[in-house]
Amino acid sequence: MVFLKETDEITFPKIYKKIESAFPYAERRDFKDYAIYFKNNHFKSYEIIDGNISIGFANLWVFECFIYIEHIAIDSIIRGSGYGTKAVNIIKEKFNKPIILEVEAPENEIQIKRVSFYENTGFKLNNYEYFQPSFHNGEPVPLKLMSYPKLLTQDEYCLFIKETRENVYFEQNEVKF
Repeated sequence: MVFLKETDEITFPKIYKKIESAFPYAERRDFKDYAIYFKNNHFKSYEIIDGNISIGFANLWVFECFIYIEHIAIDSIIRGSGYGTKAVNIIKEKFNKPIILEVEAPENEIQIKRVSFYENTGFKLNNYEYFQPSFHNGEPVPLKLMSYPKLLTQDEYCLFIKETRENVYFEQNEVKF
């Protein structure tokens, strides 16, 4: 049986090793930064467990109107076994809110497969121009937003930008559209 097990600062180092192997440096935070996030009520980190084996992780931001999946991954040796779909479905059921996540534009085979995976779980690829703020004082990363269960309206997109800039990326500047 697959389930989510909430992590904390004590158990998080195991999750961070998985983040490092699943995401490029530009798309992940430094380990030391997570101490701040565990004090934020919006941030939730989960191990994805099958039986008693850790098979992946999900880092989420839970807001009043939506869930933002910052990172989610299944261990590389078992990807393609249906665990990703099970994990996404568990998140949908647990929170029962619209969900937003970021993906790279579908330009190569891996990126196309990733977008297709999320589309198969009910996500929609939005056409809004989006840049993930840098985690390392560098250039913003151009990404695409996917949303469940429907495409984002302009108002929902603006709310996502506002909430994530203030609470996830700690930017206080006015966002221009």
